[in-house]
Amino acid sequence: MRKQNNVRILILLSILLLLQTAYAQKEVDSILEKANVLIYENPDRAILLAQQAYNYPDASVKNKVNALLAISTAYSSKRDYNKAAEYVERIKGLIPDIKNKRQQMNILNRIAGHYQELQIYDKAIDYLDESLLLIEKYPAQDSVQSFLGYNATLRGFIYREQMNCEIALKYFDKAIKAYEKAKEPHLRNANLSICYYNKGNCLLTLNKVDEAKTTFLNSIDYAQNAEAKSLIAFGQKGLAEAKTLEGNYNEAITLLNNARQTSENVGDLILNKGLYDGLANNYLALHDWENYTIFHSKFLSLQKQTKKAERKSVNKSLINLTESKAEEIGTLHKFYSPIQIGLIILIIFALGMIIRLLISGEKKLKILQEKLKN
Repeated sequence: MRKQNNVRILILLSILLLLQTAYAQKEVDSILEKANVLIYENPDRAILLAQQAYNYPDASVKNKVNALLAISTAYSSKRDYNKAAEYVERIKGLIPDIKNKRQQMNILNRIAGHYQELQIYDKAIDYLDESLLLIEKYPAQDSVQSFLGYNATLRGFIYREQMNCEIALKYFDKAIKAYEKAKEPHLRNANLSICYYNKGNCLLTLNKVDEAKTTFLNSIDYAQNAEAKSLIAFGQKGLAEAKTLEGNYNEAITLLNNARQTSENVGDLILNKGLYDGLANNYLALHDWENYTIFHSKFLSLQKQTKKAERKSVNKSLINLTESKAEEIGTLHKFYSPIQIGLIILIIFALGMIIRLLISGEKKLKILQEKLKN
């Protein structure tokens, strides 16, 4: 009877523990979902929520990695690549503990995104290739379309810089197709907005202004569906650039001012720099010297600020890469040192044998010569 009671108590405790773990999991997932929604609209709030999820008492390794990914992405959206790099390094440290294939794809993609932002393209491509291999082998393809979309988007960014916009457009179109199949509404809408915005920029580069305008309108629509203020502003900025190329300077100024108003609390330095530059150029075209001077000064100030932040991030990343390479060289040195010592001993032994044979041969030759003389 007593044993039965003990068994019942153990079963009850196990059930309570499982319920507590399940509740904690649900709570952390809910916090992270809110954080991911706010990454582009309110990155500071997203960072606070993700840190809360990371520090949750019963958070799993998977939760912690997702929290670090959210924090890193939020810092990237603020263009604070130095802080983003810190969290990428922490994610790398957790990779050996991750068994979930989908999370591995996500992490590899995000690390690639970090290197793409720092313009270390070879390193980014390595991580993208590793992620793509996992994506293509995954049996449930419907569940990995968002990862495929992200992978293709980053390739579009890289090939636009390394090659040309015609090649980049193929990857942006591939990303759009993948994201259209993605299941998560907010993630789908936000990323489709990003893809259409960058596709529009490429179309402007190729002087396809009408196509670009349609593409920027798509970007704005998807950004509004995602309620992402910074993405709405980026779409409006792109559309304003198309209007500028058509000579519709007043329309462009209206769009740029709307974008400024939409994103005033976002604090995206790159976005603001683009808006100030666009306003300065349009006011210059209208010979409005007063407004041109105001916005050109704001543009130069932000340009200096962003360059300083980017330089600091790149320097830190290069230090991390150097340390990583030094560790690899040290590991190789440890591996090959015994082999090198063995080879040296073998060579010395072989040389000794050759010298001994030569000396022995010389002696035999002298003895033979003596015999021939006698």
